[in-house]
Amino acid sequence: MKLKNTAFTNNVSVWTPSINDFRSNPDWGMEVGQSEKHTFTEAGIDEILTAMVYYKIQDENEVMVGLGKGGKLQHFDDYDDKEFVLTSLFPKVYLNGKKLTGQKLLMYITKDLRRKNNKGEPNIHFERRQLKFSKNLTYQGREVNKNCIEAISNIYGQKSSWAILKMRILNEDELHLYGIKVSDGERKYKNKDARNDEFEKLWKEQHPNEELNDECDAIEQKDKKKVVVFKQPPFTPSQIIYYGVPGCGKSNRIREDLKNVPEKNKIRVVFHPEYTNAEFIGQILPVTNGGIRYEFTPGPFTQIIKRAYLNPNEQFYLVIEEINRGNAAAIFGDTFQLLDRLKAGETDSLGNDPANAAVNTFTEGWSQYFVQNDDVNAYIRGTENSIQIGSIRFDSNTAIRLPPNLSILATMNTSDQNVFTLDNAFQRRFDMELVRNEFDLTQPAVNAQYNAEIDDTGIKWGQFWGWINAKITATLKGLSSTEDKRLGVWFVSNVGGIIDDKVFAEKVLKFLWDDVFKFKRPQIFADGIDTLEKLINSFEKPSEGKERFDVFKDKANLVAFVASPTL
Repeated sequence: MKLKNTAFTNNVSVWTPSINDFRSNPDWGMEVGQSEKHTFTEAGIDEILTAMVYYKIQDENEVMVGLGKGGKLQHFDDYDDKEFVLTSLFPKVYLNGKKLTGQKLLMYITKDLRRKNNKGEPNIHFERRQLKFSKNLTYQGREVNKNCIEAISNIYGQKSSWAILKMRILNEDELHLYGIKVSDGERKYKNKDARNDEFEKLWKEQHPNEELNDECDAIEQKDKKKVVVFKQPPFTPSQIIYYGVPGCGKSNRIREDLKNVPEKNKIRVVFHPEYTNAEFIGQILPVTNGGIRYEFTPGPFTQIIKRAYLNPNEQFYLVIEEINRGNAAAIFGDTFQLLDRLKAGETDSLGNDPANAAVNTFTEGWSQYFVQNDDVNAYIRGTENSIQIGSIRFDSNTAIRLPPNLSILATMNTSDQNVFTLDNAFQRRFDMELVRNEFDLTQPAVNAQYNAEIDDTGIKWGQFWGWINAKITATLKGLSSTEDKRLGVWFVSNVGGIIDDKVFAEKVLKFLWDDVFKFKRPQIFADGIDTLEKLINSFEKPSEGKERFDVFKDKANLVAFVASPTL
């Protein structure tokens, strides 16, 4: 929501002829209902109101506020010319994307009860609503707003002049303030136009990628229906499945790619054989609160779509780990169709009838097809009758599509056991990218992994990895699953440059015994080792005269390989 230029400022003043001086007192609030019927009409107020209801203060007697210049602190009940409609305390406050640690902001809405003004004339602002965030107030005896405002001044500079020009709600419970630094000291303007022009110029300089009205360009009041308007998302989405052998670094690849993405902009889910469509999309579940009622509980798929719709200038990611360990076709259900995206130059129009006032034209990045789901639709809209993204009006009759600012990234093992096969129709809708099973020694963490010693053996993990993978390929040559039986670079991880003997035995040796060489054990393991228990015991507690790697029949070949590795 765009704030008035006088609503939330510090050290800014404008020449005021009526007092023949510069006026520097900020309003610490603004009108949000100036229509004929005194309804809430200010663009963007809806998301603020929704969050205020969520953070409503139950006991308003804990609040004392002083209205007007130097106003005496009083309880709300002591004001007979105003009704305090809603009072809320926001525990998470951000300035230009950075959290104001430990700060809170109290906001309240008032309704003007004066039927006549000071001159005895009818008050044209009777029942006007105002959103206030007064500096002069206390909550439970603490000057929460004053402390928050001082924290902002500490960032811009104690004696500087600054202005907060925009506020919005992100991630459903975060109050984000967006401001500009005006100057290092007090800033005086000869008139309002000069101030407004400079504020606009400074905003463009300090927020080049953030339009002042980008989250809510307009709210229309037609037949008591609210329409919240958002800008068209400018992103090109990705749909990628990263595949490779177990432990090759698929999940790490995604983690590194998204390490600078805020947590609220990504959701991670793991598919498994028991995972269902209802868990992924959402389902109706009973809720107890003085009785039993049934409500739609959104799954991760629906949650990330809503975040993407309501924050169109941010990129969002749905990360699916082990996509083929669950029945992906059944889990996605009819939303499988949404994976087809419109390409550059392609459009899809619905309701494009001259007699139909609602025309939706979907462009590059949107889903090419759509599905109907009333529960998901209602969850996305929340309390709004409709939201609008660019030229696309999303109301109760609009089908669901993936927006351009939502990408889907997944991982899979290509030939793992006990998993579901992704059919060609499913894979066709994703870009497939192989994560190569190799050491990039230019990366410090990978170099440390290669040089990690396997307990006290003197053999590095990277050396053993090269030797055993070569043996796997040679021994299982011709089998379709040979490639996925190899050990990944990160199949086990080192701690302080060491891979513990127990970790190595229980993970690596067990995998080789149970899975890789299940039908080739006599060729690989030393004579006398005919059970997994003997294999692990012989490695962890080698008998006198034996070394740990004597568990392998071809240990001499390993020693030779280590002496002259051919990675």
